[in-house]
Amino acid sequence: MVLAIVSDLLFRAKIEAAAAQAGVPVTVAAGGAALVRALTEGRWSRALIDLSGSAGDPLASVVAARQAGVPEIIGYCSHVDTALQTRALAAGCHQVLPRSAFVQRLPELLAAPPVSR
Repeated sequence: MVLAIVSDLLFRAKIEAAAAQAGVPVTVAAGGAALVRALTEGRWSRALIDLSGSAGDPLASVVAARQAGVPEIIGYCSHVDTALQTRALAAGCHQVLPRSAFVQRLPELLAAPPVSR
């Protein structure tokens, strides 16, 4: 199962549509209490995190997902925000993609087998 931590409605819709097409269960949590509940109640194969999201602290979401044992954490943000990309990798993201690459690779990211780390 995939956990998407995203507050942007456009990206939420893209993730949900791609997941439905791939037949992959996805749960969306914008952050805060919903994220804490999702992390404690589910067994996630990967987390997709909007690093530029306006809800909550996205780097804290990365850390929370890491501490919850999510085996693969993929963040995405603007291609020009290299400082955020660096901080996200340091916080525990396994990959950080520019938004355009994230959207292009979304079906592949959703359908990939779980990573064993």
